[in-house]
Amino acid sequence: MSTDTQSPRAKMMVYIILVCAIVGTALLSAFTVEPALAGNGTADEILVFNRGTKSTPFTITQTLSGFIMDQPPKGAANANWVTGQYAGFAGGTLYYRARIVSIPKNQPNMKLGFCFWENKFVNEECRGQVINGAPGTEMTWSHKLSDMWVKKPINWANPRTKHGFIVRNAKNKPVSAKKGWNWNGENPADWYPMNVHYTVVLVKAGGTFDGWQNYGW
Repeated sequence: MSTDTQSPRAKMMVYIILVCAIVGTALLSAFTVEPALAGNGTADEILVFNRGTKSTPFTITQTLSGFIMDQPPKGAANANWVTGQYAGFAGGTLYYRARIVSIPKNQPNMKLGFCFWENKFVNEECRGQVINGAPGTEMTWSHKLSDMWVKKPINWANPRTKHGFIVRNAKNKPVSAKKGWNWNGENPADWYPMNVHYTVVLVKAGGTFDGWQNYGW
């Protein structure tokens, strides 16, 4: 067979191989499933809790009585953090960011305490943070999920009843009328309405926090 005859056939074979490769790549891409994200950031992170935005703060009224809760939490925030899709989060770190937008009267050394409850109120774990209760105060902090005050340990494989933060005074007492506390000696009009922006993110063990820009800060 002459070289002139071979050349067009060779070119045709190269063309067919190229087309098959392109089609195969397209099909593979079409059937590739992207990994599910745990939160707004990356698969290493879960948005556990949020109230307010940069432009629209959340208003804590007297009616809320100092308890700002998700009851129950939704989605990944209330998932099994021990095994399965969210394995490793039970050994992770909680990252917080809070901003006091307005408050009737400045409350130095007040606290915002975040708590988890399981099995109604039987299992409870909390961690408080001192913050200057004055307009314009903004701060971040973090701690291991395992580094909390424990009334009775939570099994992080189980759904939680609720979680959220509690407004506390400088003596660590809830500024609340619940449970007969009668505001624990505080005048509620000095505290509420309080406008805040408050966010909690959980990063799994070995993961990296990618930053607050993923959560509207």
